[in-house]
Amino acid sequence: MWFKNVQIFHLKDTESLDTNELVSKIPEFPLKECGSQEEHSFGWMPLIRNSEQWTLASDRCLLFRAGKEEKVLPAAVVREELEAKVSEIELVEGRKVGRKEKQDLKDELVFTLRPRAFSKRSDIWGYIDLKAKILVLNSTNAGMTELLFKHLQTTLGSFPMTPLQAQVSPTSIMTDWLIKNDVPASLETGDECEIQDSSEDKAKIRFKSLEPLSEDVTQHLQQGMSVKNLALKWTDKVSFVLHDDLTLRKVKFDDTLKDAAFNDSQGGGLADMDANFALMSLTLRELFESLSQWFEISSDNE
Repeated sequence: MWFKNVQIFHLKDTESLDTNELVSKIPEFPLKECGSQEEHSFGWMPLIRNSEQWTLASDRCLLFRAGKEEKVLPAAVVREELEAKVSEIELVEGRKVGRKEKQDLKDELVFTLRPRAFSKRSDIWGYIDLKAKILVLNSTNAGMTELLFKHLQTTLGSFPMTPLQAQVSPTSIMTDWLIKNDVPASLETGDECEIQDSSEDKAKIRFKSLEPLSEDVTQHLQQGMSVKNLALKWTDKVSFVLHDDLTLRKVKFDDTLKDAAFNDSQGGGLADMDANFALMSLTLRELFESLSQWFEISSDNE
Protein backbone atom coordinates (compact mmCIF):
# COMPACT_ATOMS: atom_id res chain seq x y z
CA MET A 1 0.00 0.00 0.00
CA TRP A 2 3.07 2.25 0.04
CA PHE A 3 2.36 5.01 -2.47
CA LYS A 4 4.47 4.89 -5.65
CA ASN A 5 3.31 8.28 -6.91
CA VAL A 6 2.29 11.26 -4.81
CA GLN A 7 0.11 14.22 -5.73
CA ILE A 8 -0.71 16.72 -2.98
CA PHE A 9 -3.55 19.26 -2.74
CA HIS A 10 -4.32 21.88 -0.13
CA LEU A 11 -7.55 21.52 1.83
CA LYS A 12 -9.22 24.92 1.88
CA ASP A 13 -11.50 24.52 4.89
CA THR A 14 -10.46 21.85 7.36
CA GLU A 15 -12.62 23.39 10.09
CA SER A 16 -15.81 22.34 8.31
CA LEU A 17 -14.41 19.06 6.97
CA ASP A 18 -15.90 16.26 9.06
CA THR A 19 -13.97 13.05 8.50
CA ASN A 20 -16.47 11.17 10.67
CA GLU A 21 -19.14 12.11 8.15
CA LEU A 22 -16.94 10.83 5.34
CA VAL A 23 -16.38 7.55 7.21
CA SER A 24 -20.12 7.04 7.62
CA LYS A 25 -21.07 8.04 4.07
CA ILE A 26 -18.42 6.22 2.05
CA PRO A 27 -20.25 2.85 2.21
CA GLU A 28 -23.34 4.58 0.77
CA PHE A 29 -21.53 5.41 -2.50
CA PRO A 30 -19.71 2.20 -3.46
CA LEU A 31 -18.30 1.20 -6.81
CA LYS A 32 -21.01 -0.57 -8.81
CA GLU A 33 -20.84 -2.71 -11.90
CA CYS A 34 -21.16 -0.84 -15.18
CA GLY A 35 -24.60 -0.86 -16.73
CA SER A 36 -24.92 -2.42 -20.18
CA GLN A 37 -24.51 0.95 -21.91
CA GLU A 38 -22.28 2.73 -19.38
CA GLU A 39 -18.73 3.51 -20.42
CA HIS A 40 -17.58 3.46 -16.81
CA SER A 41 -18.67 3.63 -13.18
CA PHE A 42 -16.80 5.07 -10.19
CA GLY A 43 -17.19 4.59 -6.46
CA TRP A 44 -15.64 3.74 -3.11
CA MET A 45 -14.04 0.35 -2.52
CA PRO A 46 -13.15 -1.49 0.70
CA LEU A 47 -9.46 -1.21 1.58
CA ILE A 48 -9.16 -4.97 1.24
CA ARG A 49 -11.32 -7.01 -1.11
CA ASN A 50 -14.32 -8.70 0.49
CA SER A 51 -13.83 -6.80 3.75
CA GLU A 52 -16.05 -4.22 5.43
CA GLN A 53 -13.14 -1.90 6.17
CA TRP A 54 -13.68 1.21 4.05
CA THR A 55 -11.33 3.64 5.84
CA LEU A 56 -8.36 3.67 8.18
CA ALA A 57 -7.41 6.44 10.61
CA SER A 58 -4.01 7.37 12.02
CA ASP A 59 -2.89 10.59 13.76
CA ARG A 60 -5.56 12.83 12.14
CA CYS A 61 -5.14 11.12 8.76
CA LEU A 62 -7.88 9.15 7.02
CA LEU A 63 -7.09 6.61 4.31
CA PHE A 64 -9.60 5.61 1.63
CA ARG A 65 -9.76 3.84 -1.70
CA ALA A 66 -11.90 4.41 -4.78
CA GLY A 67 -12.19 2.50 -8.02
CA LYS A 68 -13.23 2.78 -11.62
CA GLU A 69 -14.86 0.04 -13.66
CA GLU A 70 -14.87 0.58 -17.41
CA LYS A 71 -16.06 -1.37 -20.39
CA VAL A 72 -13.13 -2.41 -22.53
CA LEU A 73 -14.03 -2.57 -26.20
CA PRO A 74 -10.87 -3.22 -28.23
CA ALA A 75 -10.47 -0.76 -31.10
CA ALA A 76 -9.45 -3.60 -33.41
CA VAL A 77 -12.81 -5.34 -32.86
CA VAL A 78 -14.77 -2.19 -33.63
CA ARG A 79 -12.61 -1.48 -36.67
CA GLU A 80 -13.07 -5.00 -38.05
CA GLU A 81 -16.84 -4.92 -37.56
CA LEU A 82 -17.03 -1.46 -39.15
CA GLU A 83 -15.00 -2.48 -42.18
CA ALA A 84 -17.25 -5.48 -42.72
CA LYS A 85 -20.40 -3.33 -42.46
CA VAL A 86 -19.04 -0.68 -44.84
CA SER A 87 -17.97 -3.33 -47.37
CA GLU A 88 -21.43 -4.91 -47.22
CA ILE A 89 -23.20 -1.58 -47.89
CA GLU A 90 -20.88 -0.67 -50.76
CA LEU A 91 -21.27 -4.11 -52.34
CA VAL A 92 -25.04 -4.45 -51.95
CA GLU A 93 -26.01 -0.82 -52.62
CA GLY A 94 -23.22 -0.01 -55.08
CA ARG A 95 -22.25 3.29 -53.45
CA LYS A 96 -19.47 4.82 -51.41
CA VAL A 97 -20.01 5.22 -47.66
CA GLY A 98 -19.22 8.80 -46.61
CA ARG A 99 -17.34 9.95 -43.54
CA LYS A 100 -20.42 11.00 -41.54
CA GLU A 101 -22.30 7.80 -42.33
CA LYS A 102 -19.24 5.79 -41.36
CA GLN A 103 -19.09 7.57 -37.98
CA ASP A 104 -22.81 6.90 -37.44
CA LEU A 105 -22.25 3.23 -38.23
CA LYS A 106 -19.35 3.14 -35.78
CA ASP A 107 -21.50 4.67 -33.02
CA GLU A 108 -24.21 2.06 -33.66
CA LEU A 109 -21.66 -0.75 -33.51
CA VAL A 110 -20.22 0.53 -30.22
CA PHE A 111 -23.75 0.67 -28.78
CA THR A 112 -24.38 -2.90 -29.94
CA LEU A 113 -21.04 -4.34 -28.82
CA ARG A 114 -20.66 -2.58 -25.45
CA PRO A 115 -22.96 -4.96 -23.48
CA ARG A 116 -20.67 -7.80 -24.54
CA ALA A 117 -17.44 -5.99 -23.65
CA PHE A 118 -15.50 -7.18 -20.62
CA SER A 119 -14.97 -4.90 -17.65
CA LYS A 120 -11.66 -3.71 -16.24
CA ARG A 121 -11.16 -2.24 -12.76
CA SER A 122 -8.52 0.21 -11.57
CA ASP A 123 -8.21 1.95 -8.23
CA ILE A 124 -6.88 5.13 -6.66
CA TRP A 125 -5.82 5.52 -3.04
CA GLY A 126 -5.80 8.73 -1.08
CA TYR A 127 -5.87 10.15 2.38
CA ILE A 128 -6.79 13.36 4.15
CA ASP A 129 -4.25 14.81 6.59
CA LEU A 130 -6.10 17.29 8.79
CA LYS A 131 -2.96 18.30 10.68
CA ALA A 132 -1.03 19.23 7.52
CA LYS A 133 -4.28 20.37 5.81
CA ILE A 134 -3.59 18.35 2.68
CA LEU A 135 -5.12 15.66 0.49
CA VAL A 136 -2.57 13.11 -0.73
CA LEU A 137 -3.23 10.84 -3.73
CA ASN A 138 -1.18 7.93 -5.00
CA SER A 139 -1.94 8.82 -8.62
CA THR A 140 -0.83 11.51 -11.06
CA ASN A 141 -3.49 10.47 -13.60
CA ALA A 142 -5.61 13.55 -14.33
CA GLY A 143 -8.69 11.53 -15.29
CA MET A 144 -8.73 9.44 -12.12
CA THR A 145 -7.97 12.49 -9.98
CA GLU A 146 -10.93 14.38 -11.43
CA LEU A 147 -13.26 11.42 -10.89
CA LEU A 148 -12.13 11.17 -7.26
CA PHE A 149 -12.75 14.88 -6.62
CA LYS A 150 -16.24 14.64 -8.10
CA HIS A 151 -17.00 11.58 -5.99
CA LEU A 152 -15.78 13.30 -2.81
CA GLN A 153 -18.11 16.19 -3.63
CA THR A 154 -20.97 13.78 -4.28
CA THR A 155 -20.32 12.00 -0.99
CA LEU A 156 -19.93 15.09 1.20
CA GLY A 157 -21.91 17.67 -0.76
CA SER A 158 -18.77 19.80 -1.19
CA PHE A 159 -15.05 19.27 -0.95
CA PRO A 160 -13.02 22.50 -1.26
CA MET A 161 -9.41 21.95 -2.22
CA THR A 162 -6.79 23.62 -4.41
CA PRO A 163 -3.54 22.56 -6.11
CA LEU A 164 -0.29 23.47 -4.41
CA GLN A 165 0.85 27.01 -5.14
CA ALA A 166 4.61 27.60 -5.16
CA GLN A 167 5.63 31.22 -4.64
CA VAL A 168 8.90 30.50 -6.45
CA SER A 169 9.13 28.43 -9.63
CA PRO A 170 10.14 24.84 -8.79
CA THR A 171 11.98 24.73 -12.13
CA SER A 172 14.16 27.72 -11.26
CA ILE A 173 14.88 26.42 -7.76
CA MET A 174 15.90 22.95 -8.95
CA THR A 175 18.02 24.53 -11.68
CA ASP A 176 19.81 26.71 -9.10
CA TRP A 177 20.40 23.67 -6.90
CA LEU A 178 22.36 21.99 -9.67
CA ILE A 179 24.16 25.02 -11.12
CA LYS A 180 25.31 26.21 -7.68
CA ASN A 181 25.77 22.70 -6.26
CA ASP A 182 23.63 23.88 -3.36
CA VAL A 183 21.04 21.17 -2.69
CA PRO A 184 19.35 21.39 0.76
CA ALA A 185 21.18 19.45 3.45
CA SER A 186 18.37 16.90 3.83
CA LEU A 187 18.52 15.99 0.12
CA GLU A 188 20.80 13.96 -2.10
CA THR A 189 20.59 14.07 -5.89
CA GLY A 190 19.85 10.80 -7.66
CA ASP A 191 20.89 9.49 -11.06
CA GLU A 192 18.01 10.86 -13.14
CA CYS A 193 16.86 14.26 -14.38
CA GLU A 194 15.21 15.93 -17.34
CA ILE A 195 16.08 19.40 -18.57
CA GLN A 196 14.26 21.58 -21.07
CA ASP A 197 15.17 24.32 -23.49
CA SER A 198 13.44 27.68 -23.12
CA SER A 199 12.92 27.96 -26.88
CA GLU A 200 9.52 27.65 -28.51
CA ASP A 201 9.96 23.97 -29.40
CA LYS A 202 10.98 23.21 -25.76
CA ALA A 203 13.52 20.56 -26.64
CA LYS A 204 14.20 18.13 -23.77
CA ILE A 205 17.18 16.06 -22.70
CA ARG A 206 16.77 13.13 -20.31
CA PHE A 207 19.69 11.90 -18.24
CA LYS A 208 19.64 8.47 -16.61
CA SER A 209 22.31 6.61 -14.70
CA LEU A 210 24.20 9.91 -14.56
CA GLU A 211 24.92 12.17 -11.60
CA PRO A 212 22.84 15.37 -12.11
CA LEU A 213 25.72 17.43 -10.74
CA SER A 214 28.02 16.20 -13.51
CA GLU A 215 29.34 18.60 -16.15
CA ASP A 216 27.19 16.91 -18.81
CA VAL A 217 24.14 18.30 -17.02
CA THR A 218 25.38 21.58 -15.55
CA GLN A 219 26.87 22.82 -18.81
CA HIS A 220 23.46 22.66 -20.46
CA LEU A 221 21.91 24.49 -17.51
CA GLN A 222 24.52 27.23 -17.65
CA GLN A 223 23.63 27.72 -21.31
CA GLY A 224 20.00 28.46 -20.44
CA MET A 225 18.23 25.11 -20.10
CA SER A 226 16.23 24.40 -16.95
CA VAL A 227 15.30 21.39 -14.82
CA LYS A 228 11.89 19.78 -15.44
CA ASN A 229 12.31 16.90 -13.00
CA LEU A 230 15.01 15.63 -10.73
CA ALA A 231 15.66 12.40 -8.83
CA LEU A 232 16.21 13.04 -5.12
CA LYS A 233 16.56 11.19 -1.85
CA TRP A 234 15.28 12.81 1.34
CA THR A 235 16.75 12.09 4.80
CA ASP A 236 17.41 8.43 3.97
CA LYS A 237 13.66 7.81 4.26
CA VAL A 238 12.29 8.13 0.75
CA SER A 239 13.55 8.65 -2.80
CA PHE A 240 11.50 10.09 -5.66
CA VAL A 241 11.57 12.06 -8.89
CA LEU A 242 10.36 15.60 -8.20
CA HIS A 243 8.56 17.22 -11.14
CA ASP A 244 8.09 20.93 -11.80
CA ASP A 245 4.36 20.61 -10.97
CA LEU A 246 5.39 19.38 -7.48
CA THR A 247 4.23 15.82 -8.09
CA LEU A 248 6.44 13.00 -6.86
CA ARG A 249 6.91 9.98 -9.08
CA LYS A 250 8.85 6.73 -8.76
CA VAL A 251 8.47 7.06 -4.99
CA LYS A 252 10.41 4.45 -3.00
CA PHE A 253 10.32 4.32 0.78
CA ASP A 254 13.50 3.10 2.43
CA ASP A 255 13.64 -0.52 3.58
CA THR A 256 14.41 0.55 7.16
CA LEU A 257 11.09 2.43 7.21
CA LYS A 258 9.25 -0.61 5.88
CA ASP A 259 10.99 -2.83 8.41
CA ALA A 260 9.87 -0.51 11.19
CA ALA A 261 6.28 -0.77 9.95
CA PHE A 262 6.58 -4.55 9.83
CA ASN A 263 7.84 -4.64 13.41
CA ASP A 264 4.93 -2.43 14.51
CA SER A 265 2.36 -4.67 12.87
CA GLN A 266 0.52 -7.40 14.74
CA GLY A 267 0.33 -9.43 11.53
CA GLY A 268 -2.46 -9.82 9.01
CA GLY A 269 -3.77 -7.72 6.16
CA LEU A 270 -5.40 -4.80 7.97
CA ALA A 271 -2.81 -4.77 10.74
CA ASP A 272 -0.02 -4.51 8.19
CA MET A 273 -1.88 -1.77 6.32
CA ASP A 274 -2.41 0.14 9.56
CA ALA A 275 1.29 0.06 10.43
CA ASN A 276 2.35 0.94 6.88
CA PHE A 277 -0.11 3.84 6.67
CA ALA A 278 0.93 5.27 10.03
CA LEU A 279 4.58 5.50 9.02
CA MET A 280 3.95 6.52 5.41
CA SER A 281 1.58 9.35 6.29
CA LEU A 282 3.93 10.66 8.99
CA THR A 283 6.87 10.57 6.56
CA LEU A 284 4.96 12.37 3.81
CA ARG A 285 3.71 14.97 6.31
CA GLU A 286 7.31 15.76 7.26
CA LEU A 287 8.37 15.76 3.58
CA PHE A 288 5.55 18.18 2.76
CA GLU A 289 6.86 20.54 5.44
CA SER A 290 10.25 20.50 3.71
CA LEU A 291 8.70 21.00 0.27
CA SER A 292 6.78 23.97 1.63
CA GLN A 293 10.02 25.57 2.83
CA TRP A 294 12.02 24.90 -0.34
CA PHE A 295 9.35 26.19 -2.73
CA GLU A 296 7.48 28.62 -0.45
CA ILE A 297 4.26 26.67 -0.93
CA SER A 298 0.97 28.17 0.17
CA SER A 299 -2.69 27.68 -0.67
CA ASP A 300 -4.34 30.28 -2.89
CA ASN A 301 -6.53 31.49 -0.04
CA GLU A 302 -3.65 32.40 2.23
